[in-house]
Amino acid sequence: MKKSRKKNLKKSPQNIPETKSSKNKMPIIIGIIIAGVIGSLAIFLISDSNVDSSQIMGNTERAQAIIDGCTDDVHCAVEELQSLSKQSDRDTIIRLFEDLIYLYDAQVPCHETGHHLGLWFYGYVSDVKESLEYAKQLCGGSIFHGVIQNYLMTLEFAGTAPDSVDISQICNQTPENYYSIERWQCLHGIGHGLANLYNFDILSAIKRCDEFDPGWEQISCSKGIFMQNVVKQFETNGGDFDENDKFYPCNQVAQKSMAQCLHYHATYLLLENDGRLKPTFDYCDQIIPKEIVKYCYYGVGRQVSANIDGDIQNAILFCTLGSNSEYHSYCFRGMVLTTVNQGDDPSLGFEFCSLIPSQYKADCYDALGQWILMIAPSETQQTILCLKAENQEYRDICKNASLDGIDHL
Repeated sequence: MKKSRKKNLKKSPQNIPETKSSKNKMPIIIGIIIAGVIGSLAIFLISDSNVDSSQIMGNTERAQAIIDGCTDDVHCAVEELQSLSKQSDRDTIIRLFEDLIYLYDAQVPCHETGHHLGLWFYGYVSDVKESLEYAKQLCGGSIFHGVIQNYLMTLEFAGTAPDSVDISQICNQTPENYYSIERWQCLHGIGHGLANLYNFDILSAIKRCDEFDPGWEQISCSKGIFMQNVVKQFETNGGDFDENDKFYPCNQVAQKSMAQCLHYHATYLLLENDGRLKPTFDYCDQIIPKEIVKYCYYGVGRQVSANIDGDIQNAILFCTLGSNSEYHSYCFRGMVLTTVNQGDDPSLGFEFCSLIPSQYKADCYDALGQWILMIAPSETQQTILCLKAENQEYRDICKNASLDGIDHL
């Protein structure tokens, strides 16, 4: 399905002069690309009904009516589904849920809404394995996140000790592609749930990610934890932070988890700086050890990708505000991966890479190649997608990208 909300990126000059005023004042509206605003006990447990569904309109029409009426209200769609679930049979509601997600993904930025819908859907189905069968790489995979988060929150609500919860069997153990995006999103959802399960004791929660394979799997799990921590800060000023130490908890986790922590902690630093980019990059430059500063730049790029509004000139200006030019490519890398995270079509990412200055292109196409390894199960499909790169050099970089031994994504 074509994604009608996508915009073409506007080309700009390859070198943007940095004025003193732009360098010092560049404010950013913090459009946080995070999971939805949810309460710590937002557990939806809804019983089904066997009432005849003939009185409601067709699923696609009903789904479209919900979107037209709710637009970007993250609670509205859940309320509509909950109401309809009381007068319709189970199969009808599940089909409606599927149509709703596909239409949201095609029409409206829906990561937050998808998170809420995933929370609701687990409560409706009351089985985590079955719920995950309906989760897709739509709305940035947020259905996975909401389903698993609600499952773990339900266990917490029932009084289950966090350390006794078995997280190893929740996600599909035999995906067609070991690096499948579905498994990535599922493990990421476990991270979201672990943050809540451990009541935002991040240093305890992060240890549970060690139960997964080192590298890619642990990265996905830990990113879910750190993302949920920032969500909590954003919505309630809660989460595991220290007002006297702006780099906590990232400076207290094992070094293998620092990159993932900074990926989202950059949002917290932006909040601390009232959305101003230059002071936020200056914070990044203070991080110790110096070899992980680049991940903070990466996180800033991820966060401000929502603010480029299709204008590559903004992207270039934003990412080059940091004082350490050797890390600018990490900012662009964070931008492009956030750009393609919504679905399985990386076309806008290739357009982005083709327009940024040449010194950053190789990193950009490598990042796209890593994403393609997750969304395309076969080597043939991966090769076809990498053909979208602008020349053979960058096609080869895309095709030769690897997820083995990575320390961030």
